[in-house]
Amino acid sequence: AVTDVKPVLDALARTLQRINRDKGVKVNVECDEGLKFRGERQDLEEMVGNLLDNACKWSRETVDVKGRLWRDGSPAGRTWLELQVDDDGPGLPADKRAEAVKRGRRLDETKPGSGLGLSIVTETATMYNGSVTLEDAEMGGLRVRLILPAAL
Repeated sequence: AVTDVKPVLDALARTLQRINRDKGVKVNVECDEGLKFRGERQDLEEMVGNLLDNACKWSRETVDVKGRLWRDGSPAGRTWLELQVDDDGPGLPADKRAEAVKRGRRLDETKPGSGLGLSIVTETATMYNGSVTLEDAEMGGLRVRLILPAAL
């Protein structure tokens, strides 16, 4: 299956922005035109939906999602889809990041949720030979990098 990425990102951004209207969260989407995921649409929606939901939950006011093609440094030069979801929230200390992607782990009980979101994203990405990494966002919060196979 092949899925166009930008329509999925745009639809999820609109939905999450509406859900978080009272909080005043703005979700910005920047995506290469024609970017395609080599996989099922519902899997992409589930992964990105979980990431955007978390970002909106923790952000103060801004969430950025960016999609682009990325070539790895291997001799074969495989082409991947890189999605970056950044928020301007409190971030997550480096020593807590491995724990955050484990199934059922919630590092802060003050926010609603089951603790399954990041583990579902990680498991689904792995199913596609992709990966998830947690980093510091330039805007001060958390950056989640999701690497998935691209379709050309």
